[in-house]
Amino acid sequence: MRITREELLKQISEGTLERSILCHGEEGFFHDMVISALREKYGGSGSWGFEVVDAPMLDPAKLFTSAGTLSFGGGTKVTLIRNAHRLYEAQKSGLEKLFSNPTPERLIVLSTHRHLKQANELLAWCKDNKLNICVLNPIKSRELVPWIKEESSKRNFSLDKKTIAFIIDLTVGNLQAINQMLDKIDLFRTDKKLIGQKEVEDLLNDTFEKKIYDCVKAVFEVRSGKVPHSKLDQVARERNKAASEMQRVLLFDSKDGMVKLIKAIFREAFNLLKYHELKKAGASKEEIAKILRLRPSQKWLLDNQFPSTAARWPADRLHNLLMRLAETDFSLRVSGRDAEAMLEQIVIGNLKPTSIEEYDEVFL
Repeated sequence: MRITREELLKQISEGTLERSILCHGEEGFFHDMVISALREKYGGSGSWGFEVVDAPMLDPAKLFTSAGTLSFGGGTKVTLIRNAHRLYEAQKSGLEKLFSNPTPERLIVLSTHRHLKQANELLAWCKDNKLNICVLNPIKSRELVPWIKEESSKRNFSLDKKTIAFIIDLTVGNLQAINQMLDKIDLFRTDKKLIGQKEVEDLLNDTFEKKIYDCVKAVFEVRSGKVPHSKLDQVARERNKAASEMQRVLLFDSKDGMVKLIKAIFREAFNLLKYHELKKAGASKEEIAKILRLRPSQKWLLDNQFPSTAARWPADRLHNLLMRLAETDFSLRVSGRDAEAMLEQIVIGNLKPTSIEEYDEVFL
């Protein structure tokens, strides 16, 4: 029997979870949410009612005898088994004895994030043993805005459409990052009920994600090609701003900052390249929005931001950018040598060098 995430969390909070269950899917945030709910409901002050065990370390016999799983005072005891796709046959046989005589006092929660052959086999095995199944996959893009509205409403504040679009863009739709951002907004909003983009920008001014966002934005504002003499000072300011934003990121976290910057710039460049190809093919705005996975609140980007950025970044420049990013990523992951200097050249718009050796000649 399948059960939704909302139904599962409701049953846990009400203490009405009656059957063992398999939670599978790719969204780590929801897995963490289930674990937190189980620990809060069944853990108690001594955590006798709830334990987490990694599948390879599981001894089925101890499920009946260990102090952490015995039913003290007749209460429900829950064991969560992580990486359940790694259970071997002897462990499954032991668990089947529990499943064949289900009781609401003894519950097993199996958890697996992966979509592998073993996970499919685990799913079939759980169905054979009549476990409830709860899928914890990422929510669809069209569900993201309602989810943010619901989560902010739980914290007794609301966000306008522009602010929600800004948060999604800033976090790339990562639920964990969005949740942390909402918590921070709630912490510092005082008694204000409607939160706008300006307040969020001020609040997040010193966060790692905001620094990366600002740097990527600055990178794609740098123009290239033949620049009129009257615009040279402006180009210099654009390059200085981009380099400065990069250094702000690296001050926060040097290695992780470079990795995340490369990913963020690559994602933006690839979207722009797709935009160029779609415009060249004569695609409509609706088709472009669908392929670029723009939410309804983001479609306005096709009227101003995409055209203006695409004008500064033609397809051949984007190809060069993607090649330079690949070289920098390789250098960073293999040796780290000159990676920061290579990335800085990319950030300020210098895409001419074509190999790591040429960077060596420039910077050694």
